[in-house]
Amino acid sequence: MTTRAERLGHDAPSNTRVVLQIAVVSVVAGVLLGVLWWLLAPDVQGVVVNGALGYDSREGQHLFTRDAVFALLSGGFGLLLSVVFVVWHRRNPVAVLVSLAAMGVVGSLIARFVGEFLGPDGSVSGLADGADVLLPLELKSTAALLIWSMVAVVVAAVVALFREDRTPWSPPGV
Repeated sequence: MTTRAERLGHDAPSNTRVVLQIAVVSVVAGVLLGVLWWLLAPDVQGVVVNGALGYDSREGQHLFTRDAVFALLSGGFGLLLSVVFVVWHRRNPVAVLVSLAAMGVVGSLIARFVGEFLGPDGSVSGLADGADVLLPLELKSTAALLIWSMVAVVVAAVVALFREDRTPWSPPGV
């Protein structure tokens, strides 16, 4: 059975091309996610105590909110990219699924490094005890790095369940 695209002479893009497209878009999206996280994450006020940086227990909620903002943003990026690439490369579902899973982690790592680079550094050198300082922007929950990939894989799998054409998932020669 030939598809409409094959009858028109359009070949499916190679798996390498699909992987490269997802890789490039994920790197750019990772930088954008890092900038958005830096802009949207709340500032956490710390205080210098004995030459070290500490924070009040009331500021703990803001530390959680920083991780939650990162998690929600990365989930949104995973959703958006998976819908776009699953629809765009519907004849290469396996390459899309594996690439989205791997590059979601890479994009999240890039976002974490960009956000931490742009955020406050938390340097306390030369400050007296009791001075107020902004805590550095850090991702405390390393599990948040997997949310982009998890959302992307779930969306790609759900879309695959509702596909009419199952041939891309069948073994070669069938």
